[in-house]
Amino acid sequence: MIKLYFLSFLFLWCCVNLYSNSVDNITSKPVRFYTPSEYKSDAQVWSISKGEYDDVYFATNEGIVLYDGVRWEKYVTPSECIMRSVFYDEENKVAYSGGVNEFGYWKYDEYGNLQYTVLYENSPSAPTQEFWKIAKVPGSRLVYFESPLSLLVYDIVTGKITPLADDGMRFHFLFIVGEKVYVQQNNYLYRLDGYEKQMVTGQLENFYLVYMSLASDGRLRLFSSEKGTLLLDERGKIEKHISYETNMRITSMSRLGEDYLVGTGNTGFYRIDENGTVLSKVGEQMGLKNTVLSVGVNNKGDIWLGLNGGIMMIEESVKEESLLLDPKESIGYVYCAVDREEQLYVGTNKGLFCMNKEDKQTRFVLVPESKGQVWDLYHIGDEVVVAHNKGLFSVFNGTFREIKHSGVYTLVPVPSRPGYYISGNYVGLSLYEMEDGKLTFCNNISGYDDLVQNCVFDKDGNLWITHSRRGYMRLRFDNNYTSIVESEIYTVPTTLSKRAFMVKVGNDLIFMNNEGGVYKYNELNNTLQSDEYYATLLSTINRDILRIQAFDDRFWQINEDGVCLLQKNYNKVMVNAGLFARMKDQFIPKGFRKVIQLQDSIYAIGLENGLGIMNITALNGQSSMKKPHIRKAEIVGELENRLLSLEEGNLSIPAHINMVRLWLTALNRERQVEYRIVERGDKWENSSGGYIQLSYLRSGDFTLEIRSTNGYGIHSETSQVMLHIASPWYATTYAYIFYSLLVVVIVFLIYEVILIQTRRKEEKIRLNEERKRKEEMERYQLNCLQEELGNKNSKLMSITMLGVQNNTFLKKIKDAVSDIDTGQSPVIKQQVQRIVKDIERQLNDQSGWDNFAEHFNNTCNGFFDRLIEKHPKLTNSDLRLCAYIRLNLSTKEIASLMNVSSSSVEMAKYRLRKKLELDESVALPYYLTEVIATLKSFVND
Repeated sequence: MIKLYFLSFLFLWCCVNLYSNSVDNITSKPVRFYTPSEYKSDAQVWSISKGEYDDVYFATNEGIVLYDGVRWEKYVTPSECIMRSVFYDEENKVAYSGGVNEFGYWKYDEYGNLQYTVLYENSPSAPTQEFWKIAKVPGSRLVYFESPLSLLVYDIVTGKITPLADDGMRFHFLFIVGEKVYVQQNNYLYRLDGYEKQMVTGQLENFYLVYMSLASDGRLRLFSSEKGTLLLDERGKIEKHISYETNMRITSMSRLGEDYLVGTGNTGFYRIDENGTVLSKVGEQMGLKNTVLSVGVNNKGDIWLGLNGGIMMIEESVKEESLLLDPKESIGYVYCAVDREEQLYVGTNKGLFCMNKEDKQTRFVLVPESKGQVWDLYHIGDEVVVAHNKGLFSVFNGTFREIKHSGVYTLVPVPSRPGYYISGNYVGLSLYEMEDGKLTFCNNISGYDDLVQNCVFDKDGNLWITHSRRGYMRLRFDNNYTSIVESEIYTVPTTLSKRAFMVKVGNDLIFMNNEGGVYKYNELNNTLQSDEYYATLLSTINRDILRIQAFDDRFWQINEDGVCLLQKNYNKVMVNAGLFARMKDQFIPKGFRKVIQLQDSIYAIGLENGLGIMNITALNGQSSMKKPHIRKAEIVGELENRLLSLEEGNLSIPAHINMVRLWLTALNRERQVEYRIVERGDKWENSSGGYIQLSYLRSGDFTLEIRSTNGYGIHSETSQVMLHIASPWYATTYAYIFYSLLVVVIVFLIYEVILIQTRRKEEKIRLNEERKRKEEMERYQLNCLQEELGNKNSKLMSITMLGVQNNTFLKKIKDAVSDIDTGQSPVIKQQVQRIVKDIERQLNDQSGWDNFAEHFNNTCNGFFDRLIEKHPKLTNSDLRLCAYIRLNLSTKEIASLMNVSSSSVEMAKYRLRKKLELDESVALPYYLTEVIATLKSFVND
């Protein structure tokens, strides 16, 4: 405990004795109350046990409740057993639970849910048994389950359950002390050695235990509910009996380090040290209005209280020793404070208040004549100097003395003139001097008549002022500080919010804005230039600033969410974020928030009607952040979510999943985490809801990295999870094998098609070549035939023409013979007549025609056969005429061959047309030629 008087006094409120009315008004740790609706179970909490990571198990009337540091879950057995006890076995990573007529154990499945295995069920005909206590010594295979009627021992290896000490005596207590198990039966206390009992003492008449421990000297210390504590010697004899000093009834106990955690049924909760000193108490005014049924501690060191009507947590793991000074009086918004030996002065918007630190009632009294707005307080000499909206005042021995009239915002010492001060006023600047231990007004300083809220001297004696419209101003005074002889305005890159800050660190004056800019004055070029050293040093806290202050190597940053402290120790930088966070709802308006230094390591912040006080030495022992752990993984669907299996740090995700949510545990107080997927080159993304969500996942194997962060560059170790995102069915190995086979088949089919097409082309080419050869052969044969036909036609024509010539010649001979005068000689006449008859007989001789017809029919490929087949009524004369017409003989030539006149030939042609039934538009030669053409087509086919 810090031995500074003021801090000792503040802690005295928390731990002086049990009767202090102020104990419930002040606490050193954040307290949180959870209602049954929040943890989703019955109000009565009978037992508490810490599990792995941040897990805490609670036994309620409706089942087992699990809190993993972020979320609440309730688990119910198939028989809906009423739970009385819970005990977590760290070695086997199972949680044993005992209830009404039943006990068993719970274990996480691959989906992050607890699954229950029943070990024992009481017979329906047997008396009701309620298992209130469970015990297991580390390294042992035996688990003890105690009810008032029996003590059952479960062997983890064999699974066998054995009753122990069935001697008719009721059991009252079962507990582990060190590595030994103790049980109370009536007036006797036994130590269990496996299945055997060894009596420790038989002197516990009407002394029913609630807790046991080992004293510092190794002796057993026994705690009863109402009859105090007993100290046993080595032989089990009562060496000392200590009664409780108050009328309290202990219902449950536990240990936190060397301290005892005591839950009562009538006076709340106590934390007591080894000597019996009450270190802290939580009672009705802190929300603890009913019986404490159970007490437990999680792995962080937070204290959990199972109540008759809910659950309460005291955040002992928070190393922020912040105290809430909450006066009963309405003192207004606190803007400043200063600590004196016996008094604490607080400046508010209602005036200056004083509290006597020896007064245990925490009463603030308004200093007479100080009503109004107090902007700042200073401890100068023996006085407290007050910057007030009415002027500058001092307080000494309760007297409120005016130093200067008209409003004053701030007061700074003049470095070059010890004992002199300059005030920043509502209008301009003023000079003050210490005389006889009192601050007195000297003069107003001419040359500047604007508002001054913040001003700082640099190492050269120049006064710098932040101006809301102009940026920064540097003022140089004359030797007597009566006027300003030089002023100059400096600007930095414009910020959106126009917030500008000045911080003095040793001899360095740093200029900052709320967008991350850090600057220093450069004398060589008379400008403000970026400063790399301080920009790097303050990079983790230099954003979203409402105000930044420096006290030696401690930098305080005030933002929307709370207060951040950066401490520099040689080359090591430590950042603590979220300070005073539990009080942020009571912060004064953001433009006036500031950290107040009361003593070297004691700081405060003004609140609405109160003051938050912190001892920062406790921050140096704050434990490092643990790396987060994935508790559950689920697919986020439109209708419902589906859990995924978690196996040895690997997570397999089906294909076509748009979003996966990973629920985390083992987080820091703010539940802030950063995560990224390494292979995608992702930047670290932030999440503060106790989970992270992965979206737009593509198939493949990836490494997911997760780490806790305080938001100011401080991180935990990184947890790695291997993600296997399955390929869609069309991109699986089997699909690729199928695709390969399909490609082979397609290639084969294409090959076959190409082969068939090639063969067809080759066959077509072959057929075309054969056709061409055949056509050429047919053409050759036709040509030969035509040539032969032409020869035959020529021969036929020659024969015909010869016949025509013969007939013509015979006719001429006949005509010549007929013209011979035969009247002179009958013999000559007779001879002439005989010659004429011979000529006539020769002209009408048909034997030549038959030979001609046969030769003509053969030469013209059955001309007569075709003609007769089509026109069977044609006579030989008609056929003869058709042959002559086919030979394209003239009428005269035909008449000569047929030995008729030309008119007879014309008449014969006319009659032939009738027989052939030709239309007038069809020429007879054309028709007869078509018959040959038909024959020619037939031959070609």
